[in-house]
Amino acid sequence: MQIQIRKLLPDESMVYRHLRLQCVKNFPEYFTTDYQDEKTKKKLFFQPYIETSNTDNFVIGAFHNDNLIGISGFKRHQRKKINHAGIIIQVYVNPEYQGQHIGSKMIKATLSEAFKISGIEQIEIGVISTNQKADKLYKKLGFEEFGLHKNFLKIDGQYYDHKMMIMFKNQNPN
Repeated sequence: MQIQIRKLLPDESMVYRHLRLQCVKNFPEYFTTDYQDEKTKKKLFFQPYIETSNTDNFVIGAFHNDNLIGISGFKRHQRKKINHAGIIIQVYVNPEYQGQHIGSKMIKATLSEAFKISGIEQIEIGVISTNQKADKLYKKLGFEEFGLHKNFLKIDGQYYDHKMMIMFKNQNPN
């Protein structure tokens, strides 16, 4: 199976939107975003950045037969004192394609692009503690846990903890 991993192009903003809404609808326990809130927005968080080919905030996509099947976003922290860092967010692979190392390839591509940005020294990633596949993958890629936010999400009365992880540029094995 031929999978293409690359940064999304300006005219792919709407395909990003479609996949992003799909992931928050189908896996609400893994994302802080609420589907009902997101679907009413004119533009989702990354859409303006995709449309303008922003270098500090971007989305890497995985494509199979020109269909977007996975996303991994990077957001640089904007404030002067912390803009040496950024965070990988919105990581998702369509369930039909999971287990084929697509997530790993997307995150490696995201890290590669992000560490090319002038001044970026560290990259964070977070994972809901019940998402054991993602947690294992992030550790395998070289992220180290630095904190746990207990009861981070609350969905229908159930709490979910959030692990915070980090990778420094000089420790990037990829």
